Amino acid sequence: MPDIVVRPAEASDLDGLDVVRSLTYNNGDPIPLERRERVVKGVQSFVADQGGQIVGACEVLDMTANRGEAVLRCGAVAGVAVLPEARKSGVGSLMMSWLVGHLRETGVPLASLYAFREPFYRKFGYEVAGKRLKITCPTNRWPRLESQLPFHRLTPADWRDLVDCYNQFAATRSGVNMRTEWQWKRVLGENRQLTIYAVGEPVEAYAVVSHVTAFWTTDHLSEIVWSTRRGYEGLMCMLGGLAINKTALSWFEPSDGPFYSDYMDQGVSVAVERPIMFRVTDVPAALQALKPPKDLMGSFSFAVSDYLVEENRGPFNVNFSDGSVQVDFEPTASPDFSLDIRNFAQALLGEPNLGDLMRQGRVDVFDEQGFAEASQLLPSSSVCCLDFF
Repeated sequence: MPDIVVRPAEASDLDGLDVVRSLTYNNGDPIPLERRERVVKGVQSFVADQGGQIVGACEVLDMTANRGEAVLRCGAVAGVAVLPEARKSGVGSLMMSWLVGHLRETGVPLASLYAFREPFYRKFGYEVAGKRLKITCPTNRWPRLESQLPFHRLTPADWRDLVDCYNQFAATRSGVNMRTEWQWKRVLGENRQLTIYAVGEPVEAYAVVSHVTAFWTTDHLSEIVWSTRRGYEGLMCMLGGLAINKTALSWFEPSDGPFYSDYMDQGVSVAVERPIMFRVTDVPAALQALKPPKDLMGSFSFAVSDYLVEENRGPFNVNFSDGSVQVDFEPTASPDFSLDIRNFAQALLGEPNLGDLMRQGRVDVFDEQGFAEASQLLPSSSVCCLDFF
């Protein structure tokens, strides 16, 4: 059998790409011409080539993930597909292993994905960070709230009115993609009519809705975002009217969202659904991208277990002060603590944080002072990503 080579896709690969994608994601039907010809800015395709036959494919969206004031480049891995007859032959594993090194070499220190099964991607250093809570609230359990904020009905063309609210929502969390114009249009440009309901002037909260006219259904809200507590309450008040002829509404919130802590009721269901996974491809680069508060200073050393990327293992000495972080490789250093690359991704973003990981037995601590200073640099934070890919 010819060797499998993973590489960026070329124009001549289009037919082979379509076969792989149609058999994996399109019921075996041909890819529609409009999708075939569409070139999306910020998306790169990769293929697994076996002797000239495309046996696997995946895409990477050029996205970001925030952490405090820092915004890290993040390769969002999507559309991972392998020909049915080539599955269980190592094609998917080869693509995922190769992609980690490729992202690192091209200056992308972080990768993310939504897994078809999380255990498969853990083999390549990915791990779940944060909790993507799906809330389903029956109409007869809807919280009774009042609001004096004005309501607005907007369209996807009004996306600029939402940016400040979205950015304020992101500022108190980690892992959020700081959307560009084309990403806003991608999220709001689905193949269905979307309506946006906003409260406040300027917008303090909004919900993206795909209206279903049938009565007594459970309708799902594509996205809800808020920048203030009164904005959230105003949005819930408005959505209560939307729900009046429905059985229930459902939507996603991060783990620190207000509904579970303040409005939980019998009959409301909350489930963790399709959580996002992250993978650090370049440990020093990811840390040096952070922007801690200028008055925060400290130092620590640590080591990482990463069987795919030797350069990620350390030991590293980390010093932070005056709003910046310096990371140096120190082969003779004695680390203050050590952890797996999967848990490092969680700690980097903040959920679970270093303290949680230590209590779970996922971190080996050798020096408590150094570990405490690392915990200051990497404090707890709710992690979420509102983009689905």
